[in-house]
Amino acid sequence: MIKAALVLEGGSLRSLYTAGVLDVFMENDIEFECVIGVSAGALCGANYIAKHIGNSAKINILHSNDPNFFGVRNFLLKGSVFNFDYLFNKPIRELYPYNEERFKNSKQKFFIGATDSGTGDVVYFQKHDYSGLTNALEASSSIPLMCKPVKIDGLLCTDGAVAEPIGINKAISEGYEKIVLVLTRQLDYRIQAPTALEKIFLRIYNKKYPRLMETIRKRHDKYNVLMKEIAKLKEEKKIIVISPTCKIEIKSIERDARKLFKMYFLGRDNVREILPQISEYLK
Repeated sequence: MIKAALVLEGGSLRSLYTAGVLDVFMENDIEFECVIGVSAGALCGANYIAKHIGNSAKINILHSNDPNFFGVRNFLLKGSVFNFDYLFNKPIRELYPYNEERFKNSKQKFFIGATDSGTGDVVYFQKHDYSGLTNALEASSSIPLMCKPVKIDGLLCTDGAVAEPIGINKAISEGYEKIVLVLTRQLDYRIQAPTALEKIFLRIYNKKYPRLMETIRKRHDKYNVLMKEIAKLKEEKKIIVISPTCKIEIKSIERDARKLFKMYFLGRDNVREILPQISEYLK
């Protein structure tokens, strides 16, 4: 096991890129002591901890046109675009059994980031059984305005990427000097300020979760500053950054399996090209 932290960005179905990277890591027995993920990055991380090569890709690609998995109908019926019960229980779990024992007995530390709806701050969870794991993953992946907040450990939580787009500061606070970061967008990507329509939705929800809405309003600034810091750390060779070498447009609820395939294999190709560099850095 390598004394280093692996940090996984979210990004909904853009996480097929992360799935490709992690599958190559598993195929080459590259095991990090600490894994930190938010949103879809945490979902991929859960399969990495349990050593399920290919599961993240198969679930998201083969079921990309399954209306029971995600879509407008789920939102109208259950208040959430994504059907987490469908993902974590039946039928996905039956089709792709999750190795709970391997997850429970893993020596890797796994931090799942979510956003506290009451404070707008990031909170991290470590869970060691399937029920606790899926509860934390659902909280971390519940996109505001698209999914209902999730109660976990007495807190009402939503998408971890809102308060902590990339968990690199968590890795540093845990004392790791070696950090490998997997992004789902190109390193020079910058988030734009909320649109007029998004501001209207934010005002609607503002009375219920004022601090969360304030965090969302400022998210683009936080993300853009963080990306500049990451670029600097990469240039100084203090961290390894794995990010898409070309742009593939992936929607949050992408139905085009061809795009998802491309994203997955781009992740595989990109990381294989720099495996020697990663190995040298992690020595």
